[in-house]
Amino acid sequence: MPNYTADDIVTMKHVRHYLQFGDARPDHPVLFAVLGGQPVRVEGLSVPESGGVDPIYIHDPRRPGRFKNIGTMQTAPDLPEATLVFMERHRTIPRQLAQLGCLTIYNHVGACKDLSDRMSGWEDFIEVLAHGHVTDKDLGDRSAWGDSDDQHEDSVTVTLEDYFLVGSLSFGEKAAPEVEREVIDITYAVNTDCVACDTPDTYTQRIYAVTKSSGAASPGTTAEVIYSVDGGVNWAQTSITGLGASVDPDAIDMVGNYLVVVVGASLGYYYAPINTLTGVPGAWTLVTTGFVSTKQPNDIFVLSPSEILFVGEGGYIYSSADITAGVTAVSAGVASSSDLKRMHGYGDVLVATGESGAIVKSRNRGRTWGTTTLSPTSATIRAVAVVTERYYWIGTSGGKVYYTVNGGETWAESTAIGGDLGSGAVIDDIVFVNKLAGFIVGRTSTPTARIYSTWDGGVGWTRAIERIVGWPTFSRANRIACPVEADGTTAANNIAVAGLSGGGTDGVIYLGIANVV
Repeated sequence: MPNYTADDIVTMKHVRHYLQFGDARPDHPVLFAVLGGQPVRVEGLSVPESGGVDPIYIHDPRRPGRFKNIGTMQTAPDLPEATLVFMERHRTIPRQLAQLGCLTIYNHVGACKDLSDRMSGWEDFIEVLAHGHVTDKDLGDRSAWGDSDDQHEDSVTVTLEDYFLVGSLSFGEKAAPEVEREVIDITYAVNTDCVACDTPDTYTQRIYAVTKSSGAASPGTTAEVIYSVDGGVNWAQTSITGLGASVDPDAIDMVGNYLVVVVGASLGYYYAPINTLTGVPGAWTLVTTGFVSTKQPNDIFVLSPSEILFVGEGGYIYSSADITAGVTAVSAGVASSSDLKRMHGYGDVLVATGESGAIVKSRNRGRTWGTTTLSPTSATIRAVAVVTERYYWIGTSGGKVYYTVNGGETWAESTAIGGDLGSGAVIDDIVFVNKLAGFIVGRTSTPTARIYSTWDGGVGWTRAIERIVGWPTFSRANRIACPVEADGTTAANNIAVAGLSGGGTDGVIYLGIANVV
C-alpha cells in the first residue's frame, strides 16, 4: 500500500488565497490575502452539483395500491457558498467591517512554489470562487472578561455565481495524417441532445476544423473539413462538395445541427447536416441567397439557430433566421464602410470589427448598428471577444490588445501581451469561456505563434509553464476554440488550436487538455 505524504496529497499548507474586490475585470487588482490586507481563510465551501432528485410514480398496473417508479425529476442546484474568516490588523480600518459588495476568491494550490507569485507560483490547480455576493457578516465577540486575548475573527458569508478550476494545459498535435494544408478555423459542437448517467456529455467530443484548398485549379484538392467525434482520439476528413480546388474558406461554426463553412469567395456559405448519433457531416449545400456582389462574408456569429449573423466586405452585416434559406442585409455599410473581419456577442450586444480600426455595435441582437464612441486604433482589428454587455477585448494586426469596461466609451491597452510579442506582432484570436477565463493567441514577427491565458478577468495574462505545458513551435494560430455550453472547469481546461505549421506550408491542429484524475 502506498505511503501517502504531503508530496502526494494536498494539505492545508499548500493553499494560498487571493481576493479581487468588485467585478472580475482588468481594472480591478487581485490582492494577496495576507500582504497588504487582512489575513483571511476560506471555510465551508459548498458547491452543489445538482438539485434535488425526486421520483416520478404511476400506479402499478399489476399490483393494486402499489406504485411503479418510471423516472426522476431534477430541480436546479443552489448556488455555491463559502465563508471567509478575516483577522483584523492594527493601524487600519478592517475592510471587512465596511460594506464589501462583490468579490472573487482565488485559491492557489501547490507544494514546491512561491505561492505569493500569482501567475506562476502554483503547480497543482487554482480554484476560482467567482462573483461572490456578500450576504451576511458575523463579527463575533468584540470583547471578553478575564485574561482572554483571542484574536478578532470576522466571518463573512458569500454566495457565489460560479465555481471552476484552472489547471495545467498539456498541448499535443492531432490529425497530422489528415491535415495537409493550413487550418483556417476550428470549433467544438455539443455532443448529444440528452445527458444521462450512461452517456455523459462533456461537450469536448466533437471537434470540426476547416483547411485551405490546394490553391491549384487542376490538378488540385478542395478545402476539407477535418473532424473528430471522440475528443480528438481519432480523426477523419471530408471534402466540401462543389467548392473549387483554388477557393479558400474563411470560417466554420455550428448552427443547431448544421455545420456551416463561410466561403467569401463563393459569395455565401456551405452547410451540411450532422448525424446526431455519429457526428459525421452529411451532404454539402451552397447558399448565396441575400448576399450582395462584392460584399462577401468573412465571419459568422451564432446567437441561436434562428439568429445567425455574418460580417463582410464594405461594412455589410447580414442576418439569417434559417441557415438553409439565406440571409438579409441588416446593415449595408452604413455604420462603417470598412471591411469587417470578426464578430462576437453577449446577450443583446453584438460587436463587429475590421479594417482601419472599425468597431460597430448593436444593442438589439443585430437589428440596428452604430459605431462605438471611440476606437483605440487605426489598425485592422482581427480579434474580438464580448465578455459582458459592456466589457470587451480586441486584438489588432499591429500586435496590440485593448479592452473596454464601458461599452466602447473608452479603451485601455493591455501591454503585457504586446510587449511580450515584440514589434511586428499580430493578434489572431481572443476567446473567453466565461467572465474570468480566457485565451489570446498572437504571433511574433518571425512568425512564431504564442498563447496567453487569464483566469482573473484579464488582470494578468501568462504563457508560463504552470498553465501552458508543451506549447509547440509553429508559425501562427489562426483561430482557437473552447467547448460550447460546458461547465466552467471543462471549458477553461480544453482548447483547440487551428493554424499554420512552422514550415509555412502545412496546417496544424493542437489540443490543450488539463489532467483530470
